[in-house]
Parts: sequence; C-alpha cells; structure tokens
Amino acid sequence: MSGKDKLELKTIWLGLTVALGFWFLSGIIALLWVIFSDAGVFHLGMFVYLLGIVGVLLGGAVAGIKAKYKGWLHGLWVGLLLGILGIIVNLELVPELYTWGLIGRQILVWTLWGLIGGYLGAHFLTRLAQMGKIKGIKRKPEKGRSSL
Repeated sequence: MSGKDKLELKTIWLGLTVALGFWFLSGIIALLWVIFSDAGVFHLGMFVYLLGIVGVLLGGAVAGIKAKYKGWLHGLWVGLLLGILGIIVNLELVPELYTWGLIGRQILVWTLWGLIGGYLGAHFLTRLAQMGKIKGIKRKPEKGRSSL
C-alpha cells in the first residue's frame, strides 16, 4: 500500500479528540450561560446537538488537513465514531427517547458532516499548497492544461 491508500489512526484520533473537546467545552459554556443568566432551557438540547455537529465538522476538517490524502475518509470515520459515542451516551441517559430510526439518522447525519469536514479540510490544504504557502504537496495538473 502506498502512503495515499493508508488509513491513519492517529489522524482519526486527533480529529475525534478535537471534535469531542469542542463539543464538551461548548456544551459546558452553554450550560453555564443557562445557569448564570436565568435563561430558559427550552432549546438547550437542540443547541447542544448543533454544537456536536459543528464539533464533528471541525474534527473532520482537522483530520482532513492532517491526512492530506483521502481527507474525506478520515473525516467520515471521525463522524461515525463520534456519532456512535453520542448514541451510547444518550442511550445511557434517556433510553426511552430513542428509536432505531433516530439512531440511524444520528449516525447518518454525523457521518456525513464528518465526511464534509474531512473533504473541506483536505481541499483547504491543497488550496494552500497551490498558493505556495505549504511546500511538499503538489497537485497533478489536469489533462489538457499546463502546470503553469
């Protein structure tokens, strides 16, 4: 296998750590805001869910930047693993609220957001390389076009 075909577990772990860290810290900040500002908690669950999706997108992007090649695949794994972890936590907290449809939807949504984040991270990296800000990464010229 060449370096382009390998799945880098350290990269997936880094993306998962970034996603979990962002989700946890932003959730704590949201909870503290509710506690100290006497705000209502009517939409707090949806807000924490959306922060989780942003965390998956961010973690997927970090994994995509770190992976350089196949960033989408690394981001996909970040989203899948974090989605499964989120389901496990939610099933432990409130198992009566979850159905198989909701479990499947959460895995699908979080995996897709991880995939998008990984793709955008790898795309961002190649754009920086094309601009000349990162050395050592070259993109193949398209057929029929010169590399100038």
